[in-house]
Amino acid sequence: MQHVQTIWLTGATSGIGEALVTKFIAEGKRVALTARNAQKLSEMISQFNAEGKLMYVAADVRNEDALRGAYELVREKWGVPDLVMANAGTHINMPASQISIEACRQLFEINLYGAVNTLLVALPDMLERGSGHLVGVGSLSSYRGLPWAAAYGATKAGLNNFLQSLRFDVEPYGLTVTAVNPGFVKTQLTDLNPFPMPLIISSERAAEYIWDGLSRKKMEIHFPPLFSWACKAMRVLPYPLYHMLIRRITGSGNRRG
Repeated sequence: MQHVQTIWLTGATSGIGEALVTKFIAEGKRVALTARNAQKLSEMISQFNAEGKLMYVAADVRNEDALRGAYELVREKWGVPDLVMANAGTHINMPASQISIEACRQLFEINLYGAVNTLLVALPDMLERGSGHLVGVGSLSSYRGLPWAAAYGATKAGLNNFLQSLRFDVEPYGLTVTAVNPGFVKTQLTDLNPFPMPLIISSERAAEYIWDGLSRKKMEIHFPPLFSWACKAMRVLPYPLYHMLIRRITGSGNRRG
């Protein structure tokens, strides 16, 4: 009997996560969904005609014990997942007048520690088995600093570095690590952005890019290509030139917040 790949996905109820569920099911995968809202998870599963291919376990990625409990339920039903994707994340625009310790802490706890919690809870079983795919969803904002994103960008940069470093450590055991770095994707979070978002794409298109990269076990999946390669090119600019360019593009040099 052919093995059916099992995926455990956090942040499954909206945006990229929700689009990924649709894509994974279409590709014949079994998907375990985790998010904080159990009712929304249940409603979401009822929308799919995928009996035996979907399950959900509610948990907050900031709570290590709850997340471990969720993972153990997934493992009990379907075994150790083939792929674990830490997708849960949030964003808070923070101009200078609105930066707070509380908001920064929230971003770090969800975007960075939540992702690390998710990946590490499955890591021991994958190491013992000698196979597995660990995926973290970051952002192109991880490449260099951007206005109004001091904490958000730091969490995504931290996640990127964590994934890059982890890759060295787990490859000898037969594991794959992938960093996903999207540009602007139309979601409830990006709808709140008070600035123009170049080359913004739909969640469904983002899911297509991600699925293609996961299928090829790429080290990094970044998109949309034109925008992401431009962001990569700007990483090599001398910082004063980069700073001047970003201020001009975003208009941040002319506004206070």
